[in-house]
Amino acid sequence: MRIDTPFDPIEVGEIDYFCFDFTYDLGASIILSSQFNCYLASHQNVIDVNPQSHVIAVITATLIAVREPPGAVLINQNGNFIIGQIGGFENTMIGGTYILEATATTNDSPARVLKLNATVQCVGINE
Repeated sequence: MRIDTPFDPIEVGEIDYFCFDFTYDLGASIILSSQFNCYLASHQNVIDVNPQSHVIAVITATLIAVREPPGAVLINQNGNFIIGQIGGFENTMIGGTYILEATATTNDSPARVLKLNATVQCVGINE
């Protein structure tokens, strides 16, 4: 399922974390395995021969810290999350829009495969 709100842009050379919340989709189930993919969106003027290389690490978590409101104190939030550590964008990728997609396989019988995705744009430093 595509999430309508895109992530904040990622700068060239930056490494950041992007989180998808599967809590409400899972119900009483749990995540048995997770995957995180990065695709270059269609109709881009950017060439990226290996967008998957921008996925540095994948983390499955049941607790994250969230700033509420943004810039204020950290609050722990329970749930079922898949987090991707993303980075390694170069100057030639500025202006490109990427699709970040998290996939969760559940412990249901039969197992369910749930997917969430959203876009992120690569920008220059301090743009």
